[in-house]
Amino acid sequence: QFADQLKGLVRVSRIESPEAALLTPEQGFFLRENLKLKLLNARLGLLSRQLESSRADLAAASVLLGKYFDTSSRKTQTAANLLLLVQSQMKTLQLPRVDETLAALATAAAGR
Repeated sequence: QFADQLKGLVRVSRIESPEAALLTPEQGFFLRENLKLKLLNARLGLLSRQLESSRADLAAASVLLGKYFDTSSRKTQTAANLLLLVQSQMKTLQLPRVDETLAALATAAAGR
């Protein structure tokens, strides 16, 4: 009789993404913080002219979104679309050279 009751308590089902289902609330918090850090690192990499690092951080953020967040949610879809847009713009990005920037600043300073 105890075994029958125990069988009624346990349910076996197939989960496509078991990692996301096993996250505790604390782990979910740290997952969101990790995503924020990846996006901030991408921003800092872009500001410091490290395009490859920025591209890698954006790709990692996309993987996190697809793997751990609800892809049917409108907010997640919007974030994923924005990440794809930024990644496509990063492919064709040409930053001005440092010497050109310094020459432009010197010209502007001389014009005062």
